[in-house]
Amino acid sequence: MADDNKPLKYARYAIGEIVLVVIGILIALQINNWNEERKINGSIKEHLIILKNNLHEDQFQLRELEQIMNDNVHYSDSCMMQIKTLIPVDNKTTKFLGKLMLEYQFKPNKNAIETITQSNELPFFPADLQTAILDYYALIESVKERESISNNQIQSKYEVHINEKYALIFQKDNEWSFLKSYYKDDPREVIKLDVDDFLSDKKLEALVTSRYFQSEHLKNLYAGLLDSSTKILKMLDEKSNQ
Repeated sequence: MADDNKPLKYARYAIGEIVLVVIGILIALQINNWNEERKINGSIKEHLIILKNNLHEDQFQLRELEQIMNDNVHYSDSCMMQIKTLIPVDNKTTKFLGKLMLEYQFKPNKNAIETITQSNELPFFPADLQTAILDYYALIESVKERESISNNQIQSKYEVHINEKYALIFQKDNEWSFLKSYYKDDPREVIKLDVDDFLSDKKLEALVTSRYFQSEHLKNLYAGLLDSSTKILKMLDEKSNQ
């Protein structure tokens, strides 16, 4: 009877060994998964801290740019009101013309999002956070396109016309603090703006109108980026408090 039961005992023993090996493998895999998950979570946590810092840096730039565009809207609108003869041409006219020549560009810090993308960590984020981050960086691309249009227009049209017809803005009577300081020791006599030529310059009118439009558009885009980045920062704060 004992001899007859040996194969059954061996089979049971073998099955038991297999089960133990399988259990050991499963436990090892689970431990490995836990370790990998812990590493990923740790990496994500570090990258989200960097993302917060990047967004705060971006917001500092964006607030400045939004204010600059708000000023540009004022300069171009005031200049147009003078051209329309709604307000008189005065000593601020050349300041307006000069300030509208300046080009601006938002330069976001993308260290965190580039690292997150390269490490393929974004799919591990909550869906709403993923969407908010993707929306923000998509809006940045739209801003870059609009800045390019605006700056190209300044370089190829507005600045060319100002340099050809209104080079007199570069003198000591300009109310723009930079030019006023730069020319303060210039002994030459100030050349006055020809008001009649200024009021009849239809090309300038079109260019100033365009500067108004581009500045208003960019101001709204910068405000949109501020709102979008604030939304992400709020989500990140909520996540860190969980």
